[in-house]
Amino acid sequence: MMVVLVAMAGIIACQKPAPAKTETEEDFLVRYENDLFSIDIPREWTCDSSGWEGLDAMHNVVDIYDPDMSLVWLHIVKSFSSIEWKDIDEAKEMAKMARAASGDSVELIHEIDSVVVGGYPSCILYFANYVDNDTIIQKQFVTYLQDSHIMVYFNENFRFRYWEKAQELGDLMIGSVNLKKVANPLDNDSILQKAAEEGMARHPLEERYKKNAERLLEQLPAD
Repeated sequence: MMVVLVAMAGIIACQKPAPAKTETEEDFLVRYENDLFSIDIPREWTCDSSGWEGLDAMHNVVDIYDPDMSLVWLHIVKSFSSIEWKDIDEAKEMAKMARAASGDSVELIHEIDSVVVGGYPSCILYFANYVDNDTIIQKQFVTYLQDSHIMVYFNENFRFRYWEKAQELGDLMIGSVNLKKVANPLDNDSILQKAAEEGMARHPLEERYKKNAERLLEQLPAD
């Protein structure tokens, strides 16, 4: 049986040391911040935030990885959907249904409930993607911001052979996440429609994704 290492660390302050102070772990961290969250990452790592277009946009993605992408890489996604789920369990089921509807060839191998990211309720879904003779694991923290109806997916991706070390480092970064209390502009129907139209124009979906999305929407409860 797999041993799951969940080492959620507290928020790490990144401060400039005084001249006489010995270098510590914090001195090797930098903080990325946008209009929804902040996260501490190792100084030499890459943070690609070119896909983060704002809370009033459809496309919001941040990728964080080490120079060689050899141990663990983070893929953070804010869901476009603005839906008032009852609780994190309902949001989790939506995440699993969305993954199934995506058509991706992955297997759900484990899940953990009752965790917290940035002060908000979360759950963890482990997906396995079998590529040639390798196994890529995606450890997905499904996080629901009840006050703004926003779902965020904090994904740790790593090879199975790095199971413990990758999670130790990935969990440390995700443990530093600070989520902001924000108003969700997509609660406004006109802004939602505009974001969808502009997003589809800038990031057209493949036909298979459109069909899967339509099927997914049909499965949602009417109320």
